[in-house]
This record gives sequence, C-alpha cells and structure tokens, in this order.
Amino acid sequence: MNLDFAWLSDPLYQQWLVRGIGNTVLMSLLGIVMMFAVGIAGAICMHFRLPVLETLTTILVELFRNTPPLVQLFFLYFMLSEIGLNLTDAVTGRAVPLFTGFTCVVLSLGLYNGAIAVEIIRSGLLAVPSQTVEGARSLGYSRMKTFRHVELPIGLRLSVPAMTNNIVSLIKTSSQAALVAVADIMYGATQIMVETFRNLEVMLLIWAIYVLLASFAVVVIRRVAVIFRMPGYGTSLS
Repeated sequence: MNLDFAWLSDPLYQQWLVRGIGNTVLMSLLGIVMMFAVGIAGAICMHFRLPVLETLTTILVELFRNTPPLVQLFFLYFMLSEIGLNLTDAVTGRAVPLFTGFTCVVLSLGLYNGAIAVEIIRSGLLAVPSQTVEGARSLGYSRMKTFRHVELPIGLRLSVPAMTNNIVSLIKTSSQAALVAVADIMYGATQIMVETFRNLEVMLLIWAIYVLLASFAVVVIRRVAVIFRMPGYGTSLS
C-alpha cells in the first residue's frame, strides 16, 4: 500500500481544505455560544421552577436530547419550508428557505448540545453549597442578586469541566454540515476524493484534522477550568 499525498500541493485542494476548516471552526464557535445561551436559560427556568417555563423547558430538553442531531438538522433545513416558513426573494419574488444551510447547522448544534448543557449547568447550580447562598442572603442580598452574583458565577465555574465532552461532541457533529451542502471539512474532503480517488489519504488527513481540533478544544477547556477554578469548590484538573 503506497500512500500518495501529492494532491496536497494543489492550490485548489488547499483552498477547499482551508475554507472547510474555517467554516467548521466558525460553526463550532457559534454553536458553542448558542449552547451556553440555551443551557443557561433552560437551567434558570428549571432552577427557579418557573411555572409553565419549567414544564416547557423539560419538554424541549427531552425532545432535543433524545433525538439524533441529524434528524434535527434535516427538519430545520427541509421541513420548515414544507410547513410554509419561507422568505420571499425581493428580486425574483420566489419563496426561499427561511434559514441557510449554515444557519441550520449552527441552530441544530446549539439546540442539541444546549439541551444537554441545561442539565450540566443545572447540576452546577445545585452543587453550590447552601451555606454560600445563606451567607449571601444574610448580607442583605435579594434572591435574584444572590443568584446573579453568587450562585450563577460559581455554578458556571463548576460546570466547565463537565462541558468538555459536550463541546468535543459539538465539534465532531459539525461534520454533518456536508449533508446540507455547507462547505465544511467533510464537504471539501468529499470533493477532493471525487477528483483524486485518493480516498484513504484524504480520510487520514481529515481524521487528523478533527483529532487536532478536538484536542485543542480539550486543552482550552481545561485551561479555562483551571483559571476559573475556585478553591474549595469542585475538583482540581490535572
């Protein structure tokens, strides 16, 4: 078996790979931001046991957490148009999808991983010692002020280590973007394989790229966890 990576010297293939890596990183970053937004909002609704909102959050968490992210992506990309959620092109007057493929990928990543993040952040909030909360209340802090300045900051710090697998999963799941014609790493790899027939070499390279991206994310998360770790709370990371 002779491995041939000569195709890597082709500027066009290099452009496809660089564009794919850039789009994958951008989708992952936007998905992570949305994941935290969904996770924090959902955790707050469940932590305060808000009427109606707690029930709605529980239903949505179970819905998104217990269905494959690919199904959610296809629903956003294909089904929204089927049920009439379209925009009208100002030039042609024709109906166009409400969301682009890129937007659908970010939404599916944020919603699926956000549903998992809800429970992670909620667990972090529950892990805040009651003595800490009572101490803040004894200093005259209101319930909301205690949550905003004490419970939420500590709870988020305690949640960071548990977020590692969720963020790595988000990065790997972003490879589904190729299925809705978004030019990510896998989309570029597919184009290269079709033109060069060097399937093994291309997939080995893509494998290495994803390993590097995931490993870099783990290093960053661990570093963030160490920086924001509070002595006496949670466990230390090596």
